[in-house]
Amino acid sequence: MSKTKVVYLVSGSRHTVPPNKNSPGVPRIIEILSANDTASIDYKVLSKYDDSLKLKDYNRSKYLHIKPTLWNRFFEKILHYVPMKTKKNIFGYALEDRIVYYEGIKRHISRKKPDVVITFMHFELFKKLCKIHPNAKHIYFFRSTDLMMRLGDENIDFLLKNSSGFLANTKSPIDELKALSPNLNFPTETIYNSVNLNDFSDKISDDLSTQYRKKYNLTPDDFVIGYAGRLSEEKSILELFEAVRYLKNKGCNIHLLIAGSLEIETTPNVHYYNEIVNFAKENLSNQVHFLGWLPNEKLYEFYNALDIGVLLSKYSEGNSMFLLESLSMGTPMIATSIGGNLEMITDGENGFLIETENVKENLIQKLEIIISNKTQLNQMSINALNYIKQHHTNDIMVDKFNNFMQNFEE
Repeated sequence: MSKTKVVYLVSGSRHTVPPNKNSPGVPRIIEILSANDTASIDYKVLSKYDDSLKLKDYNRSKYLHIKPTLWNRFFEKILHYVPMKTKKNIFGYALEDRIVYYEGIKRHISRKKPDVVITFMHFELFKKLCKIHPNAKHIYFFRSTDLMMRLGDENIDFLLKNSSGFLANTKSPIDELKALSPNLNFPTETIYNSVNLNDFSDKISDDLSTQYRKKYNLTPDDFVIGYAGRLSEEKSILELFEAVRYLKNKGCNIHLLIAGSLEIETTPNVHYYNEIVNFAKENLSNQVHFLGWLPNEKLYEFYNALDIGVLLSKYSEGNSMFLLESLSMGTPMIATSIGGNLEMITDGENGFLIETENVKENLIQKLEIIISNKTQLNQMSINALNYIKQHHTNDIMVDKFNNFMQNFEE
C-alpha cells in the first residue's frame, strides 16, 4: 500500500487562505482545490496570515500561515534601509513584506519537506522552493497569459528543467509552452477560475435589480453598463466614458456603475483616477456612479442591476473573476479580444469581443447593436449563464484538478 502524499499549495499572492471578504480570485481557487483530499493525497495550504482569521472557523491543520513574529518585524525594518537594487539582486524582488513572507515560506517548506509543492503566482518563489527542497515534485501554477513575455528565456529554461507539472488558468500559456518544448515530459492542465452557482445564479432577481437601481435613481428601463476592477488606464475606463458621452449626445439613456477603489490597489494611478472622475463630472453628470470597493458577498446585487458588463483591458487579461461572475448572473460582457477573454466570450453569443485598437469606436458599435435589440440581449443573458454551467463551475474545475493530480499519486 502506497503512503499518503503530502501536497502543499503555496500562495505567492499575499492574500490569506481561507479567503476573507477582501480576497481576489487566487485564494478562492486555492481553497476550492485544496478541499478534496483523497486516499493517497493530503492537501495543505500555505499562505500569509491575516488578522481576519482570528474569528474564522477553519481547519488549522490544513490551512497553514506565515505569521508575523518579532523576527519578521525586525527583518522587515532592516530591509527598509536596504537599497532597492540590492534587495532585487539578493531576493529577485524588492517589496519588503513579500521578502519576509517568501523567506518564511522557504523555512516552512525546508522543515516540512512535502512530497509535492504547487506554487501559485510568483515565479521567483517557485525557483526558490525548487532549490530549497529539490527532492519534491514541483508544479508551477501560472496565473496570466503571454508566458514567454512574462517569464523570459532563462526562467522558461528553469521551468522546463525543474518542473514536474504545469498548470495555468487559461489555455494559451500551455499551448505556448508546448510550442517552445514539443517533447514536453510533464503533465499540464488548464484550471480556470470558477464560480459556485449557488453564490450567484440562484440570486438572479428582477426585484433585486429594481431595488438596487433605485439606490442610484435608475429605472428598470435605463440601460446600465457595469465594470468592477482596477481604476487604471490599462482598463480603458476613459474610452468607456467617451463612448457613453457620444451615445448620450445621440439620445441614448445610459448609466454606468463602476466598482473599485484606489485604496486596495497595489500601484494606484491617482492622476488617471482624477482624470476619469473629472471627465464624468463635466460630461456625464448623474450618469456615472462610483460605488467604491464591493465585498464579494455583495457583488451579486451589483451584477443584478446590470444590462451588460465591460472588461476593456488593453494589454493583457487572464481569467477574470469579474467576467465569470457576471456571466454566471446572466450578464453578458463586452470584452477586448485578448488573453483569457478570447476563451470565455463567443462574439454575439454570450457577449461581444472588440479589438484593442480604437476601443471607443468599437465599443460604440457594439453598444448601439445591443441597446436597440432587447431580444438579442435577453438571449445573450441566457447563453451567458448556460456557458458557466457547462464550463466553469467549481465541480468541473475540481474534477480537472483531481485528474491532473493522479499523475502524482504513485
